[in-house]
Amino acid sequence: MITKTPENYAKRHEPINDARPSIKTFARKITVALGIFAAFIVVAIVLWQGAEVFQLVFAGLLLAIFLRSLSEFLSRRTPLSSGWALTIVLLGIVGLTSFGFWFLSDSVERQFDELSQNLPAAFERLRGQIAQYPLGRRVVEQIPPPSQIILGGGRTNVFGRVTGVFSTALDAAVNVLIVLITAVYFAFNPKLYREGVINLVPKAREKRTREIISTVEYTLRRFLLGISGSMLINGTLTTLGLWFLDVPFAIPLGILAGLLTFIPNIGPFIAGTPAVLIAFSNSPAQALYVLTLYLFVQNLDGFIISPLIQQRAVSLPPVLVIAAQLLLAVLFGFLGLLLAVPLVAALFVLVKMIYVEDILDRRIEVKGEPEAKVEVRKETLQDE
Repeated sequence: MITKTPENYAKRHEPINDARPSIKTFARKITVALGIFAAFIVVAIVLWQGAEVFQLVFAGLLLAIFLRSLSEFLSRRTPLSSGWALTIVLLGIVGLTSFGFWFLSDSVERQFDELSQNLPAAFERLRGQIAQYPLGRRVVEQIPPPSQIILGGGRTNVFGRVTGVFSTALDAAVNVLIVLITAVYFAFNPKLYREGVINLVPKAREKRTREIISTVEYTLRRFLLGISGSMLINGTLTTLGLWFLDVPFAIPLGILAGLLTFIPNIGPFIAGTPAVLIAFSNSPAQALYVLTLYLFVQNLDGFIISPLIQQRAVSLPPVLVIAAQLLLAVLFGFLGLLLAVPLVAALFVLVKMIYVEDILDRRIEVKGEPEAKVEVRKETLQDE
């Protein structure tokens, strides 16, 4: 038997609240969802339309991280402040680059000019060799001549070609200038931009945001230092190997191999193609030796040099890297291909730390995260 206490009476006669959402609440949710969807569309359009600008800014950020790494190394081993160390690094790079151009400009520039003139002839000789066989003749018929490959096909007058080359060179010069200016601003005052990002998050997430930014910076720094070492070693070994095999234009081909090492997986194939063509114009045997040389250098880099240099950097799945390179190359051309790997490395860290660790609450290893926490503690102590 239930005792009729005032509490029980109040519970029995309590008004029943309707659990169903009201029309106003439902409309508010629909409005919020549509607003989020519209904001997503606007952001996607802005990113797509300004993709080249964002890529140039990201390239400037990469260069700034590289400059900061060199300046911090100098500052830790000398009584110089970070600003003076960065100034000396910039002056040193400008001085070495100017000296290199002054000392090697005539011979290297002449070799590059001769290489660009000899490549079409070497390509035609290869076409002639392949066309000697019935199956090869069918393949050759489908390959356009070098002029159409380089100029994009169709009839173009001399003025159009000259203005096209001038426009391309001007665009490249402007892009390089933008990257350099952006890198200098980022390098001399990184705290301004880091704090600007941190101010956009809630106070409770400030420490975690600092850890994420420091981890991404660590990953990109290790990648840049590692890839710089690989570029130097690959370029040197390729130049010496081509010189030993008595291949013409060993210096420009070696420089090209070193520079294109920045593009893993795809860059070596791009760099090796002109070397094999030039060697094939001398003899098929020499082309085979050159191909063996490039395979040897790339395997040496893939199995020994890169793992030793970048053992503490982020490990990216090879299929993901290749897919990102092909996708960005199709969407944004050579600049997208050039920046694909560091961009994927940064996004890979963001996905691990923000989505896997923070949202899914799963503990995984993120290389560079312990170092980031140490850096955050140092920054906190300095601020205090």
